[in-house]
Amino acid sequence: MYNKEKTTSTLLHALYDNVTCPDGWVPFLQQIAVHFDSPSATLRITDRENPVVHQSFATGLDQGLDYDHEAVIFDPFRASLANGPLGKVHTSSEIISDRAFEYCDHYQLFFRPNGNFYAMGTQFERDESSAMHIGIHRPRSRGMFTQQEKAQLEDLSGHFRRVVQLTRLTNQVQVALTQAHNAFNALSFGVWMLDSELRCQWHNRAAEDALTAHCFGLRQRNGQLTIDESTAGAALMQASRKLKKGESQCESVQLSASGASLILFGSRMAALPSSWKVGHNANIIVFLLDPHMAVPLDHARLKNLYSLTAAEARLVDLLVRGLDVTEASACLHVTTHTTRSQLKSIMQKTEVTRQPDLMRKLLLSGGLVNYE
Repeated sequence: MYNKEKTTSTLLHALYDNVTCPDGWVPFLQQIAVHFDSPSATLRITDRENPVVHQSFATGLDQGLDYDHEAVIFDPFRASLANGPLGKVHTSSEIISDRAFEYCDHYQLFFRPNGNFYAMGTQFERDESSAMHIGIHRPRSRGMFTQQEKAQLEDLSGHFRRVVQLTRLTNQVQVALTQAHNAFNALSFGVWMLDSELRCQWHNRAAEDALTAHCFGLRQRNGQLTIDESTAGAALMQASRKLKKGESQCESVQLSASGASLILFGSRMAALPSSWKVGHNANIIVFLLDPHMAVPLDHARLKNLYSLTAAEARLVDLLVRGLDVTEASACLHVTTHTTRSQLKSIMQKTEVTRQPDLMRKLLLSGGLVNYE
């Protein structure tokens, strides 16, 4: 007797466990073929109008015409799947009589070489140009698919659609996270993700180079970011404690008389890509800023987003390199009064009230950094 709850539970575990990983449809198709006492099963993404297969997964099909490039042209079931209600399960006997199917090209060239005769399937996802369907096949000796088996497959069809949507969303997120990962690696300045004890969870390529060269005495000991110079090392520990206690959202540690410094932010990011191998406790973001190393901002985007003038853009270029107002004034050959006025205008346009928040917005908005 058909136990709907047991059947759904067993196959759903296989469905959600397998198909959310690359090429996971094949293991699931193997399990669903066994469940329906069938030697073969397929999942295909096809064009809605033309006999074109965009992607295909299959188990148990080794002989006859290649469906993806040849047999799809002769498929008598394609139109019924495409035009029927989404999720409705069809059996081959409902679409074409057994006698007619026995003499059709699709059976002779594709089904017969694989030892199959009966088929059952459903189209469970569509967009404007393509659709996804699953098909299960069996030999004539095992009998046609029953109404009970149709009901079982219909129970699963909604889950097929959800899994596809979940996989599509996961892929979109992974692409976005990969792009963010690449953006951090393209930055010309070092970036570290640290926990509250300054243990390194992830760093970009520029940070790796700085550690390898021991720039400004920066080292990683037992996974912890440290500074050889005792005063700067103590300042780094003090900064991390203030961030940990919530006493501050931004701290700086001077590394050299020339203005090189570490800028520490309390991280507000909820999650990071698994490929970065970042722990859930990565809650401090550290930037290594050096006035002698350019951190080029995209002036065109600054103008478009915030209406910054050319002079204001030049000022923020210096600020994100670690210079203070006095140092920036000297570089720009203007008075500190002029620089402070420009800084006030910049903060009004970027809708921040403190200079640390301005730094956060500029440094964490990857689109404002010119990587070229």
